[in-house]
Amino acid sequence: MRHTNARPIGTFPRTRIVRAGAAIAAIGLIAALVSGCGATENSEADGSSGASRWTQPRTAWGEPDLQGVWRYEGAIPFERPAEFEGRESLTDEEVAERDRVEKEQASNRLAGLEGAEVGRRSISESPIRGNEYNSFWQDHGRPRKVYKQTSLIVEPRDGRVPYTPDARKAEARAATRYGVGPFESFLDPDTGERCLTDGVTGMMWQGPNGGHNQIVQSPGYVTILHEEYRDRRLIPTDGRPHSNIRQWFGDSVGRWEADTLVVDTINFLDRTNYEWASIWTRPSETLHLVERFTRIDAETLEYKITVEDPTTFSAPWTAVIPISRLPDDTRIYEYACHEGNYAMPNLLSAGRAVAAKQRSSN
Repeated sequence: MRHTNARPIGTFPRTRIVRAGAAIAAIGLIAALVSGCGATENSEADGSSGASRWTQPRTAWGEPDLQGVWRYEGAIPFERPAEFEGRESLTDEEVAERDRVEKEQASNRLAGLEGAEVGRRSISESPIRGNEYNSFWQDHGRPRKVYKQTSLIVEPRDGRVPYTPDARKAEARAATRYGVGPFESFLDPDTGERCLTDGVTGMMWQGPNGGHNQIVQSPGYVTILHEEYRDRRLIPTDGRPHSNIRQWFGDSVGRWEADTLVVDTINFLDRTNYEWASIWTRPSETLHLVERFTRIDAETLEYKITVEDPTTFSAPWTAVIPISRLPDDTRIYEYACHEGNYAMPNLLSAGRAVAAKQRSSN
């Protein structure tokens, strides 16, 4: 069982159970087209001067091969922590110390699975927002990777999200209301709690909790299947223009610039009136995303995203995320969210019970 990106609502956490299932037929058919013929010299495999040079694999039709299951497994904060203000990189000594801590925490997590005690005490190690869930609910079974970046956000240079004043108020409201309520309607919980989506902006790097992304290619298309919510994106790369249809994930068109896949996405549905766990992921009609996928070695995909939306941000911002390729036999399983639809009725009935108790005591 995999429980991913779970967040509690009062005393009723979101129920997500992932059961083994077959990959969707379309992806299986597309993957069958893949061939590793052709390659281009790129970077050295391990960065050392004596290493054999890595070659960029290519599909049967000559495009850079980005296929496989990918997941962000790094320990880089999204925004730059205050203690690293003015610093874009860690020192070698800081990297070594963080690596030691990550390995120690991974060891504790494994011990906790055997005796439960260590795992239950490690809630402060949770990369899930607010540390609501301890390591039992996290998907990684190995230490997170340590990099020199002090934040995923590289622009603006301070490593912080440039919210507009109104969006900053909304972010503060989301932080205080998050998992607390009151919940009087199915519209009150955030989109993730409602099993809709957590937003395309953060889809590629949700990390240890539901962050698998399977990329498959066919001539003229790149398809990305995201494990959580079974989100999927079909991106044409045949030169067509944007359509005029607004969608939850916007309208994406891709193109190749040398060995980099560039995806331009506009025409989002406005969902700023919905509750979002993180305001930086909410879409509006003015949201514009530019994503760049570049495979820099056999095991690493550099994912660079630039986000522009005057409704939410006072300036564009850019994040650079190193994403790891998982073993060839990695599969994405069925993601069942609110199985049986029990969570939402329970959440609302509990909220109304609390409200009734409060009224009776007044």
